[in-house]
Amino acid sequence: MLTKDTVRPSNIRVEEAFMDSSFQNSEKETIARNTVLLSQWNGDQWMDFTWEEYRQKCKHSVTEAERAILNDFVRSGLLSCVDGVYSVRDAFIQALAKFVVLAT
Repeated sequence: MLTKDTVRPSNIRVEEAFMDSSFQNSEKETIARNTVLLSQWNGDQWMDFTWEEYRQKCKHSVTEAERAILNDFVRSGLLSCVDGVYSVRDAFIQALAKFVVLAT
């Protein structure tokens, strides 16, 4: 099973957009990719982050629409958010299963 304990951020291919993902929405695919990238840049550890940290660490001009998508991910159970701190849940990793590459 794909979980935070079995999949490191570097196990998720981010070289290209998450095209044809289970999200079926390019904006959501972009935000999901950004979330993985933040964790890859965090020493390859799943990173809990605030909205401000997300804005500061992303390498593009971040919009409020991205915050709405993060909150949609919380509502759908992909992320959790406690006191303004977002965390990746196992469901997020499972939603990206097609982009996970584990050593055999």
